Amino acid sequence: MFYKNNPQVVKNQSGFTLMELMITVAIIGVLAAISLPSYNEYVKKTKRTDAKAGLLKIAQMQESYFVQNMTYAKTPAQLGFSGTPPIPTENREYKISIAATPSSCVGTSGSTPCTGYTMTAQPLTATSMQNNDTECSNFTLTNTGLKGISGSGTAANCWK
Repeated sequence: MFYKNNPQVVKNQSGFTLMELMITVAIIGVLAAISLPSYNEYVKKTKRTDAKAGLLKIAQMQESYFVQNMTYAKTPAQLGFSGTPPIPTENREYKISIAATPSSCVGTSGSTPCTGYTMTAQPLTATSMQNNDTECSNFTLTNTGLKGISGSGTAANCWK
């Protein structure tokens, strides 16, 4: 009873009111609504590196194969990859396919040589975040070093 009637004790009580708590929750909600899209865009840009690194790695393997065989490889198996095409990238965000030119080539010496190639990196799965990357959806690289993309962005921006 002593505490209930003592005005000094009532004045020193501390805590949050419901209004203060609601304002805090609203501020956190606004910050999350602003930062989450930026974060998702950053993650997409970071994962694009997996496609670019995979294409450049296989291009280097193609050039080594060409020096040894005087033709580009037509299949991933000729480059030492096991399994069925396409080739998954290191972080398994993209899959890389190889299209050799001319289409009648076989990729071995002593036969119709493959004089060029175009490689394409596409998001590996339909549920990948990269499928929502409308700016830089697919990456391409040719034997001449021509870098391309499909999407609303530019090759210069997507490949940097």
